[in-house]
Amino acid sequence: MIDLVIRNGKVIDGTGKPARPADIGVRNGKIIEPRWDEELTARVEIDAGGQTVVPGFIDVHSHGDLAISMDDPGQVLKPLLMQGITTFVGGNCGFSGCTVPNMNRDTVIAHLQNLSGQELEDRIPWYNPDEFFQEAERRGLPCNMATLAGHGTLRIASSGLVTRLLNPDEQRAMEKLLDECMEMGCLGLSTGLQYYPGSQSDTGELVALGAVLKKYDGIFTSHLRSYAHTLDLALEEVFRVGRENGIPVQVSHLYWQPYIRGLANVTRLFLGGVSFLYNKLGIPVPMEKGLKAKLKLIEDECEKGTDVHFDMVPTSQGFTELFAFLPPYASEGSAAIALERLKDPAFRKRMLHDIEKVEPDWPHRDGATWSFNYIKMTGWKGLRVMAVESEKNRWMEGLTFPDIGKETGKHSMDVICDLLIEEKGRVMVFHTPTFPDDPLVFRSMWKGFTHPLSVPVTDTILRPFGRPSHVFYDCFPRFLSFFTGERSMMSMEEAVHKCTGLPASIMGLNNRGQIREGYYADLVVLDEKSLGTDGGFDNPRVHPRGIAHVLVNGVPVVENGDFVDGALPGMALRRGSR
Repeated sequence: MIDLVIRNGKVIDGTGKPARPADIGVRNGKIIEPRWDEELTARVEIDAGGQTVVPGFIDVHSHGDLAISMDDPGQVLKPLLMQGITTFVGGNCGFSGCTVPNMNRDTVIAHLQNLSGQELEDRIPWYNPDEFFQEAERRGLPCNMATLAGHGTLRIASSGLVTRLLNPDEQRAMEKLLDECMEMGCLGLSTGLQYYPGSQSDTGELVALGAVLKKYDGIFTSHLRSYAHTLDLALEEVFRVGRENGIPVQVSHLYWQPYIRGLANVTRLFLGGVSFLYNKLGIPVPMEKGLKAKLKLIEDECEKGTDVHFDMVPTSQGFTELFAFLPPYASEGSAAIALERLKDPAFRKRMLHDIEKVEPDWPHRDGATWSFNYIKMTGWKGLRVMAVESEKNRWMEGLTFPDIGKETGKHSMDVICDLLIEEKGRVMVFHTPTFPDDPLVFRSMWKGFTHPLSVPVTDTILRPFGRPSHVFYDCFPRFLSFFTGERSMMSMEEAVHKCTGLPASIMGLNNRGQIREGYYADLVVLDEKSLGTDGGFDNPRVHPRGIAHVLVNGVPVVENGDFVDGALPGMALRRGSR
């Protein structure tokens, strides 16, 4: 007798091969596939009733590692399990909660607090990835977790918060920390080159870190310096890291932000106009052509021999911390110094001038010409408050800064600065060039989602308060139902491969991502007909339809659509050979 069997399922195995009818057995947390003449008996039986059985979804771009410091990680990660995610990769965008070394420890913790939204001084007992993995396993995980080392985190530990290139001693210290992280099981290095202090690096600094990754066959991932008119240069920078070191590269949450240099107002009018034509008049504006040219750059680099993939978030609005949209010099020094600086009217005036008057250029680190001045590109209405901690400011969530300014009698610049001060810098915002859930913005990404080198991701930032993004709840069901059902742009087998086997291969996650003899029993039973979501910007906390059962390492964590409280069968996944 085995532990569990799923009967009467239509199996899509994660390789892209056609679906087939099969029973799937589980013994000691791993898959066994019965012979045609073998009848399995099991302690637990699940009748799939003709529904589809697929490998558990693998989310390669997440910030779920920050949940380990929260009071109940199992409950915090529930939205991932309910949409079929059985493994996530944390430590993205240069922020990694797995390594908080003695060097500049307090500054590293303060840096992580902006993203996590919590006071972390008493919540992080670990210093290195090995201790982090042990703590995660001690507390228990409902799903599997792997992690990257974060460039921003390592840079702060090595040099503090400096607005300059590193000196040789600081560079060596950072490389030593990365070597330690890789030795202890990190999958690779993530960079957040839009963010401070990652924005202060140059390409040479990144190439040198890539040489460390080469020793371990690690992956280099990057939140780029820019996603607008300098996107070509931003892509070439990360291509160079992979090319010169012979290592794989993952471009994080790829999208394209239209911007006509020197014509900010024209750009905004253009975006508003084409959105009106598409959404109100039904004119099929081919916005997807803008991203197509960027995909060609990735294809050309792959033809040169560089291993490049990219991920995308199936939503019309991005999200990140508010400080990322101010000039880089606003973040210089400690968090306390940065917030104190925002109180100065002269400093606000300087930022206002640089945001509205100075043209974005390359590279990102230059003071007033940083290459991703998003507010200039979209206007002040391009940002909306996502999450604040204080109850008194909760009414602002979902509103633009001009909306809030009308209520408070303030300019948007003052609203931003005052809010950051009141919330101790821990403000998350949505960003969108038009309006939330704009179908045109999503259409501009279609060619990326269907491209063979892409995978869907959540970019999950799970906070104990504030409005989440709907993709934290519905990313994978939304992707599958839209592109295989609503639009029929790919087969279910192709789409499932993008959610399972392909991300496992990209990240070097052994024995996962496929329904195959001896692989770990991370499994999802779903109903293709009802699969989908009713969530969106205005109602994000909505679990998807059509996810019946989810197993992690052979243990049910979702049964008949209900979350199994207290089930913690997940593993901390260390780096293995690719």
